[in-house]
Amino acid sequence: MRIGIIGAGRMGQALTGLFVEVGHDVVLANSRGPESLAELTARFGEHVSAADVPGAVAGSDIVFLATPWGKTAEAASAVGDWSGVVVVDTTNNRSKPGPDGLIDIGDRISSEVVAEFVPGARLVKAFNTTPIPFLVKGLGSSAGEDNAVYIAGDDTAAKALVGSLIDGVGGEAVDTGDLHTGGRLQGMSGPLAGTLEMLTPADARARLEKALEQVR
Repeated sequence: MRIGIIGAGRMGQALTGLFVEVGHDVVLANSRGPESLAELTARFGEHVSAADVPGAVAGSDIVFLATPWGKTAEAASAVGDWSGVVVVDTTNNRSKPGPDGLIDIGDRISSEVVAEFVPGARLVKAFNTTPIPFLVKGLGSSAGEDNAVYIAGDDTAAKALVGSLIDGVGGEAVDTGDLHTGGRLQGMSGPLAGTLEMLTPADARARLEKALEQVR
């Protein structure tokens, strides 16, 4: 599978490592251009290359948004047509860890905001509820029973594709619903966000059921 990742910071690099480990090809893009990624791509090896944002999107089976919140709109605007592209939104509306890093977006759901940046895309929310060090430790070659990854989205086939990718890196997708419901549950003010650990799928589903009861 060819995977485009927009954003080469901590999340982009963590995902790259997981995907390359199981044989996927990754194309990285950032705001500074492919030349700035030469050292990073060399470190990851032959399955990782660099491109501009449109180049990372073109021909990829799945595209990940792994950008800081404040740069997501600009990065997405570099692509003229997002129609039909499976996009995974890993972003959160925050500028840094901790409560003072939360960016106020009112009563809006962050992934619905992101959906406006990528019109026509088949958007899936995933990889956003667990801090990166715990996520990396719980997946890949070190994956164990604590391997649940929450996902949300409106497109069933897109969620299935992302779920198969998660399965391939040692995880198990736990579906939180459509982008509105699941996105709210997984968002920064939602009951599923901010767990400082990976959960077993059974524990993740129990937590999800409790969260759904709270919002019904």
